[in-house]
Amino acid sequence: MGGGRSFVPAPHAGLRRDNRLARCDGRVQISERVNFLQDPLMTGPSKRRLETAKRIQAAAIRLADRDGMSNVTTEAIARESGVSPRTFFNYYPYKEAAIYGPPKDYPREASDAFVVANGRLIDDLSKLMQAHLSRFTDQRDQVAAVIRLAATDAKLAALQQTALLERHSVMEQMLRQRLTDHDPRFAPILAAAIISATRHAVLDWVEGRTDDLVGQAIENIGMIEAAGNILMRKG
Repeated sequence: MGGGRSFVPAPHAGLRRDNRLARCDGRVQISERVNFLQDPLMTGPSKRRLETAKRIQAAAIRLADRDGMSNVTTEAIARESGVSPRTFFNYYPYKEAAIYGPPKDYPREASDAFVVANGRLIDDLSKLMQAHLSRFTDQRDQVAAVIRLAATDAKLAALQQTALLERHSVMEQMLRQRLTDHDPRFAPILAAAIISATRHAVLDWVEGRTDDLVGQAIENIGMIEAAGNILMRKG
């Protein structure tokens, strides 16, 4: 694969996904997937797959913290998590993907409700974020570990960036369906602001500046309007 342009593989190649909104954005493939993370519509087998995926992730993080990223192998992660190497590759294509863990997509049911809702956009966004982020409130240590490890590992950092681009793409598509009577440029701009507001809430949460991840994210999203008003001020 020449040409000097690197390609970051999708981090969850072993997981089932829905490519209804697939498009290419720069170096990564952006796609909306069938949510794998605590979706209310998950079947029994999907729940078992989630449990196994999270067990593999926990093992990968333990080994990376103990031995260092460069010394961790997929074989060691499989052994630590109690699965075969073949099973490992049914879930994750490489060790960095295992450390990142299962996809963190917006819940399908909440996403569908957001798209068809007709309330104030900020109120409907708050409901979506409540459904999305409440799934992670008992995973602060794991989320913090992924962020910490990504700070020193380029491939894991690239996976994080890919995930942010995916969420931006999905949020943009949802907003396009909500904002059909507005300038189409609003959707990508607003999506970027929402993703940034949520990201800052996550960072404040993992660094201990707040214990309320959901509340902080909703508060940050509410600041988007205030930020727009600042643009109209002089001085």
